[in-house]
Amino acid sequence: MKVLAASDIHGYYAVYSWLVEKAREKRVDFLLLAGDLLGCPGGYETAQDAQRHDAATIVGILRAIEIPIYYIMGNDDLVELDPSSDQFTAIHSRRVELPDGNLVGYQYSPPFIGGIHEKPEEEIRADLAQLAGLVDRGTILVTHSPAHGVLDVGLLDLHAGSQAILDLVRSRDVRAHIHGHMHYWFGRVGRHFNVASGGKPRAMIIDLESLASTVEQDTADGA
Repeated sequence: MKVLAASDIHGYYAVYSWLVEKAREKRVDFLLLAGDLLGCPGGYETAQDAQRHDAATIVGILRAIEIPIYYIMGNDDLVELDPSSDQFTAIHSRRVELPDGNLVGYQYSPPFIGGIHEKPEEEIRADLAQLAGLVDRGTILVTHSPAHGVLDVGLLDLHAGSQAILDLVRSRDVRAHIHGHMHYWFGRVGRHFNVASGGKPRAMIIDLESLASTVEQDTADGA
C-alpha cells in the first residue's frame, strides 16, 4: 500500500487541492493527515467559529479524492475536523487494520502554545500507556508531535518532541512513526517521517511494505 502523508497545512485550501491532485496522479491507497489541519479565517466571532467554517471547506475539497482519509488533529487545531463521512476516519486513540500493518494515532503534543491538543509530558505518558496494547511491530504510529530528539529542534535549539512518544516507538518497536509539528525538519530519519508541509504543497509518499519514501512538492510554489 502507498500512503500520501502530510501535516501542518494550516487551512491553506490550495495545498488541499494539490493533495487531491497528487493522490490521483500517484494512485495512492489513502491519504494520511497528521494534525494542524485548520487555519483561522477572518470575519467570525470566535476562533472556534472560524475553524469550524474552515473544517467544512476542507472536507468539501477532500471529498473529491475518492480514497480513504485517516487523520488526527494538532496543537493549532481548536476544533475537530468532524467530517461526518465514512470516507474520513479519525484515528486518535484508535487502531485501524491495513493489509500492510496497522495505524495507531495520538494527537496530543507537549505544551507549546497552550492549545487544546497539548498536554504535559506525564499526561502524554499515561495516555500512551493505555494505548500500548494497540501498538506492535506492524504499527504505523501517527502522532502530531515528533519523538524527543528526532527531527524536533525548535527555538533556541530546544527539543520540542515527546520523550514518551520516543519510548513507545522503541519499546513496541513500531514499523514507522509519522508526525508533523516542526515545519523546518520535514524529512526522514530512520523510521521517523516528519511530513509537516508548513502550509506549502509538500508531502511524502510512503510504501508501507518496504518503507521506501519519496518527497512530493511543487517547486514552482517555492516549497
